Amino acid sequence: MKNWSAHFIFDQSFSWKSLEKVFPEIFGIIKGKKELSQEEEQHYTVKLELNMREISNDKKPLGFHSEENGLTLIFPLDSHEMTIANNSSSEKVYDAAEEVSKLLKTKKIKFKLEYDKMKLIEIMKTRK
Repeated sequence: MKNWSAHFIFDQSFSWKSLEKVFPEIFGIIKGKKELSQEEEQHYTVKLELNMREISNDKKPLGFHSEENGLTLIFPLDSHEMTIANNSSSEKVYDAAEEVSKLLKTKKIKFKLEYDKMKLIEIMKTRK
């Protein structure tokens, strides 16, 4: 299934700190499994550490973009939401969302999963 974005919507009682044990795995899914140079790997290590610092302080993570995988992990400012997005409709989004969904369920983190709910997507679809 091809999608532009996958939205994990958490309820208002959700705590960002609850992602502490699962976020490194989510980060790995978005990053991708491609072999990276030492410099690229250090770059991702710093991004992971910055996100984990926010999560451990029960704050919304910063998110990041994977150059290797083409996926972006976004945390919208106005909601308890985590979004996986791509700049084009892709099966990567759906596959990554399914993996993340399984991880969140194993940690008993409640969420609702929706696809293609970004305003930018609606604008792009009307331009075609």
